[in-house]
Amino acid sequence: MGTPATGGVGSGGSVQGSGGAGGLSESVGGSPLAAGGTTSSGGASTLGALTVTGLEIELNPLMPLGAYVRWTTDQPASSEVQFGSETLSHHVVVAEETTSHEVYVVGMRADTAYQIVAVSTSPTATGSASGEVTTGSLPPTLPERADIVTAATADSVPGYTLTNFWDSGQSPTVAVVLDAEGYPVWFFENGPGADAYGATSTQFSAEGTIVIGNAGDVPAREVDLEGNVLWEGPIGGSAPLSHETRKLPGGTFFVARESSSTARVEELDGDGNVLWTFDLYADTSMTNDGANDWCHLNTAYTDPSETFLYFNCRYQGLLKIDRSTKDIVWDLGAAMDDDMSGDVTYLPDNTARFNDAHDPEVDEDGTVLIYDNQGWANRTEGQQNGTFHSRVVEYQLDEGAKTATLTWEFPGSFDTDAWYQEGWMTPIWGDADRLENGNVLVTAGVTGTSTGGMTPPGTKSRIFEVTRDGQIAWAIEWPETKGCYRAERIPLPAQPLP
Repeated sequence: MGTPATGGVGSGGSVQGSGGAGGLSESVGGSPLAAGGTTSSGGASTLGALTVTGLEIELNPLMPLGAYVRWTTDQPASSEVQFGSETLSHHVVVAEETTSHEVYVVGMRADTAYQIVAVSTSPTATGSASGEVTTGSLPPTLPERADIVTAATADSVPGYTLTNFWDSGQSPTVAVVLDAEGYPVWFFENGPGADAYGATSTQFSAEGTIVIGNAGDVPAREVDLEGNVLWEGPIGGSAPLSHETRKLPGGTFFVARESSSTARVEELDGDGNVLWTFDLYADTSMTNDGANDWCHLNTAYTDPSETFLYFNCRYQGLLKIDRSTKDIVWDLGAAMDDDMSGDVTYLPDNTARFNDAHDPEVDEDGTVLIYDNQGWANRTEGQQNGTFHSRVVEYQLDEGAKTATLTWEFPGSFDTDAWYQEGWMTPIWGDADRLENGNVLVTAGVTGTSTGGMTPPGTKSRIFEVTRDGQIAWAIEWPETKGCYRAERIPLPAQPLP
């Protein structure tokens, strides 16, 4: 708990002022850059002058794209930091009133000079002070920017995108947050060991922390936006850890383990003690008959009440488990090994069945969103091996009737460009998340290597956002041979200025 981060961080950065004591200008009663000195809606009353002194800007040594901004005021007031590179563009607001102010600013790009304006406002007065800071550098393995395939449209959901960046197994995985233009604005290098396989989960928790999955002998970690390590998961154990580390609503953690004799999820407390387990082979009648990688466990999470477990075997299907009894509530069978598996009937007919899945999402309205890889050339045990063309499908699940009705598919019959209709094939990774307006954020991650010849030269990992009517609202790509396993759209404290 609270151990320092292991692995490199970016470097460089500087703080500069625009004059005044300590190299930073201070003003009383507002700044031309800030929203100080405002007038009431009736135009008859103007806020008075509030004294702002002692402005300090400190670059974060753990994550040098962030900065601490501190100042004092002569009366209790709110805290706001406005910032931007060429013009002020974003702000972080803390409504609680104080005289000693500190705001952590995250949302800035690497190696860039930023204007910083500290603003405080009370019911009767406002004031500000300004300075500059130059952010530090990215880790050498992380690109300066992801390639923009489709710039964000008006239909895109605002926010930032969390994912992992995999450097072909040559270096530690980097958890990274990107802005809408593909620039990293936050990162954590989860080292020191190299991430050999890249199936490293990332999660933005309800508390605003980031949970990064394990990579071989590198443990899973929970970190805050300042780069402090809050929790470390186990390493080693009776079966390899892989694919999934997730923080639950109550504050405990799930990790996944799999071998030829077990496919299980363990619930851990903050000290690493095992509180609860579910083992597919020990707790149900399902059996792999000793076959290696029969289940391929890649997702495990609970409903908000933590009453039920959703347990996904890529090759067998998605199970809903009653956590108190460990009974199977339903089994949404995959087609890859047995196109009649499970106990849920697909509608309008069995051709609606998905083939093999990563990170299914069960929503409270009863829909199930699935990234359907549609095949893996190295798997030959099953009845069929998909179309070798990935897709996203959504079903409406009726638990009472045990039916799953196909309600949406992409690309399906939508009129979109050739990459989505013909070139999209991700044999081992993938993710699909429904966003607040109904759009779907899709991670089409590839490794560029060891994919059985299924990804030809030039194939790149792509993260894209698609609307319900099949329009691409945003898309980026990583360079060839670099990869990403999952992604999600997240908020940050920094918001665009109105």
